[in-house]
Order: sequence, then C-alpha cells, then structure tokens
Amino acid sequence: MRGVNLDARVELPQDSDFSELARDINMLGKMIKNLSRDTEIQLQKHTDHITRESRSLAILYDVASSINLSHDLNELFDKSLQSLCNNLNASAGIIRQFKGKNKKDVVASFGEINHSFLANADRFLSIQYPFDEIKLGQIYRIDRLDYATVFGATSSQPEKLRVLSILLQYRENVLGAIHLFFPGDTSLELDSYSDLLLSIGRHLGSTVEKFRLLEEESELRVMQERTRISHELHDSLAQTIASLRIQIRVIDETFHSDDEKAIWHQMERIEYTIDQANTQLRELIAHFRVPIDEQGLIPSIEETIRRTQEEAGIPIYFQNEWPEQEFSPDVELNVLRIVQECLANIRKHSQAEVVRVLLIFRDGNNILIIEDDGIGFDESTIVPAGGRQLGLNILRDRASEIGAQIDIESEPGDGTRINLQFKAEPARELLESAS
Repeated sequence: MRGVNLDARVELPQDSDFSELARDINMLGKMIKNLSRDTEIQLQKHTDHITRESRSLAILYDVASSINLSHDLNELFDKSLQSLCNNLNASAGIIRQFKGKNKKDVVASFGEINHSFLANADRFLSIQYPFDEIKLGQIYRIDRLDYATVFGATSSQPEKLRVLSILLQYRENVLGAIHLFFPGDTSLELDSYSDLLLSIGRHLGSTVEKFRLLEEESELRVMQERTRISHELHDSLAQTIASLRIQIRVIDETFHSDDEKAIWHQMERIEYTIDQANTQLRELIAHFRVPIDEQGLIPSIEETIRRTQEEAGIPIYFQNEWPEQEFSPDVELNVLRIVQECLANIRKHSQAEVVRVLLIFRDGNNILIIEDDGIGFDESTIVPAGGRQLGLNILRDRASEIGAQIDIESEPGDGTRINLQFKAEPARELLESAS
C-alpha cells in the first residue's frame, strides 16, 4: 500500500491473534482505494469543467474581438463561424441571414461544403428544422442528416451528421441562424455550452441589427443628398432650360415675320440664357463636390464669397473674428454648406443690395451671422414647391448634424438674418490636451 498498490491485501491467518487486525488492514486498503477512485473522478470532472470554461472563454473572446474589429457583416460572420468551428471541433458550419419572411440566404460557410447544399440549405434543413415554429431562447439540434448531402460523396464517410443550430436574435426577432455540423458519433454537450451559445446568438443578432441600421442610415443620407441635388437642379438649371425652350419657339415665330431687329434681339436673349445655364451648371458642380480648401474652412468661405460677388454683383462684407481653430471634417463641410446655401438663397430670392458675413467668437461659442437688406419673407406663406422652404429645411438639417443652434429671422421688406452657433475648441487647446 505504501508503494501505491491499493489492491494489496494481507492474507488472513486462521484462528490467529492477528486475524482481526488483518481484516481491519484489508478493509482500510479497500476504503483508501475507493477514496482514491472518487478523488480521480472528481478531479477529472473538475478538469473537464475547467477545459469547457477555457473553451467558452476562448469562443467568447474570439466572437467579441470579431464584433469589435470587423468592418462589415461578411467579415464578422467569417471570423465568428471559424472560431466556433475550431473551438467546438465542428467539421463545418454555415450562417444564414433571414432577409425576408421566407428567404434564408447562406452568407458565410466554413469547411468543404458542396455548392449544391449551400444553394439549397433552406430546403435540406427545413425537413427536420421547422423554422416557422422556432422559439427564442433555445438551441436546436438535428440528429439525422446525410453526410453526402452536406459534403458530397466520398470514399470514406460516416452515414449521418449532427447539426447544432444557434439563432441570431434581436429582441423578439430572429435575424438568422448558425448551423454547425458534427460527425454522427459526436456527443453534443448542449447543457455545457447552451448559455454561451445563446449569448453569442444574441450578441451577433444585435450586431446584425446595428449594421442594418447603419446601412439604412447611409442609404438615407444618400437619398437626402440626391433629393437636395434634384431640387437645386429644378430650381436653377431646369428652369433656365425651360426658359430657353420658350425663347426658341419665339424666335421660330420671329423668323416668319422678317423682322431682322427682333430676330437679333431674340438671338441675344438666347445667348444670354445659355451663358446663364452654363454659369448655373458650373455653380452646381462647385457646390456639390467636396468644397473644403486644403488651407481649411476660412479660406473656403472666402472663396465662396468671392465667387458669389462675381456672379451676382452684390457687395458682400466679410469679417472674421474666429481664433485659429481646428474643426472636424463634418463641422467644416456643414458650416461651408450653410454659407453656400445662404448666399445662394440671397442671390436667387432676396433682391439684396448689401450682404454681411460675420464670424464671431464669444464665450467659447463660434457664431456665424449672414444678413442681407433684401425683401425678406414670411416662412409660413412659403410654398414648398418654390424651393425656398426646402432650402431652409436643409439649413436646419445641416446645423443639427453638427449639434449647432440656428435661428432664421426674416420679415417681408425687412431683410433676412441667419444666426448659427456651435462650440469648437481652439487649435492651441487641442494641442495642449494632446500633449
């Protein structure tokens, strides 16, 4: 027994004074052997538990890293699926994203799965996996799926596969599913990993929803920009071209009158209209491209003012009291767009004789003031189709994007004043905070 031979026993002498002692020693050996066996079993269970916990942490870390580092859904799905297959020793796996009521597309795969299965995964899996009856908070398992169906026919293969399915869920919505394929003789320890896999399904589902919302937001911004461009085209270039068509009809009638003076007059009007259309087109090109000068926001505002003075012939007085500052690209672009929109509205509608553009820095706030002495307007009476109301809404949207406050003050016959106010740190403060 000292040599760890727990099966050793003392031979029992017959009718000896040591018979009772021998029986006690043998009983002690048996008890030590049982205790040793129980200790080994508990140690193995504890080792298995630590192994599962380590594997769970590895899976959770890989999936969390994929969520944080992935730039799009395809990259996220590929990394997450590879991590799950490697850590759970799955032969292969797929991720399906549900994009409609009855549409379930394979968006990621791992392992040598044949193309026929990928193209018809919904039909093969739905035989024993009724997706229309799925319940949240559960892990699904298929125990009888032909190996050849998933991987194709090979010389040596097991007859069946086991499939573990994890739902990608966001709140009460199922956005997709992960399917992991195991050999038929694999014991799937659902009780050990169910909570982890359900948590991963929820995290991935939330991330899928986040990417979907970001995509919708991006599409909405594109639609808004397209709408703005279309309105600008309608209010400027399209109206000029429509006027040109009318003038061409007039000159056609004038040719039949043999009035040479009237013909030349109409020709000059057409030439002027074409020049006007060309100017408007150049203005639109300059207005909708990225307009920020390499030197920063202030030089870009000065260039916009100079071009407006040349094209409209309106004197514009510019005064800059802003300290040297650094702005984010969003702030630079939106402030410049606001200046451009205001000056375009003044040129088109105000009939102003004088315009002032003031940049004031007060109590840590950047203030932009654009005012004119034109005819003004009553916003409540503006017809949306006229374009002016659209322009005012654009100004408010631009201000909202950078967290700025904008006030639009105007009365008929009393000019217009635009006051934009926002916060931005001076460049020297940024440098000090960086150091």
